Amino acid sequence: MNSLNDIVNRLASRLNHEKSQSNNQKPVELWVKEKEHFRSLNYDLTRYFDSVQTRKVSQDSMIRFQNHQYSVSPNYIGKEVEIKPTTDGKVIRIFYQGVEIQKHDLTNKQFNYDLYDKHAILKSDLMEDKTDEEIDQYMLKNLSIYDQIGE
Repeated sequence: MNSLNDIVNRLASRLNHEKSQSNNQKPVELWVKEKEHFRSLNYDLTRYFDSVQTRKVSQDSMIRFQNHQYSVSPNYIGKEVEIKPTTDGKVIRIFYQGVEIQKHDLTNKQFNYDLYDKHAILKSDLMEDKTDEEIDQYMLKNLSIYDQIGE
């Protein structure tokens, strides 16, 4: 039994090699002429379809991908990182100079924090004089609200 793909491919091949009733030409011959007039896509458009994208890490230690924000360590603020989605489209891997520095599941949440990043972000700025335990307590008590934004 033929698969649907085989049937469609044979049909497309046959139709592309038959003369059209409207112009008495074969589509396959017209295609050769028409593609000479095509221009390559502008780089600004093609970069959105590349599997690897670059972003500059913001002052709040986040990168934006598909209109959602994902955390990285504050060590990378201001630096260019590469984002590589996995082939299944469920995870992004973030690299700095070829070394993976973070990985996040893609979600519908507006803000996506790794716990270690969240701790390091607070320690580097807002709570630099606090102990690790105080920061952890603050995170548990006050920052869970961010997990609900954008859901």
